Amino acid sequence: MNDTIRQTACALLLASLGALLGCEQKPATPPESVQGAALVPISEKAASDLSLAIWQAGQAQVMHTRATAATLRRAVAALLEHPNEDRLEKARLAWLDAHRELAAMLPYIQLAFSPVALRSQGRELLLTLDSWPAQAGYLDTVPGYSDSGIVNDTAIELTLANLRKQHRLTAHEEASIGFHALEVMLWGPTSERMAEQFVADSRGEKPEALAANRRRALTRLIAQGIEEDMDGLARSWPSAANQLSRRYLALGPVARLQQIRAAHTQVIDELLLPRLPEGSESDVESSRAADSKQALLAAMATLQSNWIPTGGGGLAELLLDRHQVSALEQTFADLEALLLEMEDPFELAELGQLAKARKLLEKVAGLMAGTTQIPVSEMDVVPVVLPVE
Repeated sequence: MNDTIRQTACALLLASLGALLGCEQKPATPPESVQGAALVPISEKAASDLSLAIWQAGQAQVMHTRATAATLRRAVAALLEHPNEDRLEKARLAWLDAHRELAAMLPYIQLAFSPVALRSQGRELLLTLDSWPAQAGYLDTVPGYSDSGIVNDTAIELTLANLRKQHRLTAHEEASIGFHALEVMLWGPTSERMAEQFVADSRGEKPEALAANRRRALTRLIAQGIEEDMDGLARSWPSAANQLSRRYLALGPVARLQQIRAAHTQVIDELLLPRLPEGSESDVESSRAADSKQALLAAMATLQSNWIPTGGGGLAELLLDRHQVSALEQTFADLEALLLEMEDPFELAELGQLAKARKLLEKVAGLMAGTTQIPVSEMDVVPVVLPVE
């Protein structure tokens, strides 16, 4: 089912992008919604086809991420039913799969919640699903503090509603729901979690108050919350739902492209650049699961598929000049090659690599925004022949 959804997403986008290459050109001047962006004449037909294809690709990605969230919840349930190392490993692999799909969804999330009236709702969704870093001691026992965390705080009744109230209660690292809270539970505070720590304990008059049983309940509720949040997003996305899509579809085709352009530069500035620490000892998104690099690669793959898809016809072709298109394609390739060389998580990477990766990301954003101009080479200059008197 997951492969089918992914194939559908790719087919929708590539089919529409391919159709752009042969469409009739009717130039229209786009609004300058990105500060300093160059104005390039754009075909209304091409803009309409591409902007709709990208929205539909976003819907397919949301559906795929929802499916992986459901798989994750089932893997956690299987682990809690019969805790063993094999099931713990399967739950971790399901987490990695779902977390990377969430990262691939980020550019579409930024686009969907671009309107001013929706921005706070979008930020709340991302903080619910993807708040990081997550402080291990806020959730579970950590070395030196045997009674730390919600696992040991019996004053907190373990319900999903209560966990949502506890989320980021007094500090941003106090994550009690979302992917990184679940990361702490599956890998453990020191990345040495064992399956036996999820075995139910029936001792005492109130076994539900025992740390082992509260750890089980907490892990189950966090996985359930991720699935519920993804279900809610999936219900709001389709055109028929008339919640997220109506504001987007109400825009003219060229205005939609400019909204995509602005959203994609923002996702780099606000969501992706912070994932690259400026120092090797900085907090990283997924230090326990060692997935910060792969998650960033997944997000960049979505951007690249929208801007420079295989076969042509993407955003770059409509919004940039040919020199910028070539530079953007090369920068995507350089960034991918660099990221593949780096350690995962990023806290283990070399400082020089981190700095270079940040510069390449900034260059991608500048090129997509149209604010980075590429000098014309001598080979591109057509000599002028003056007539002889």
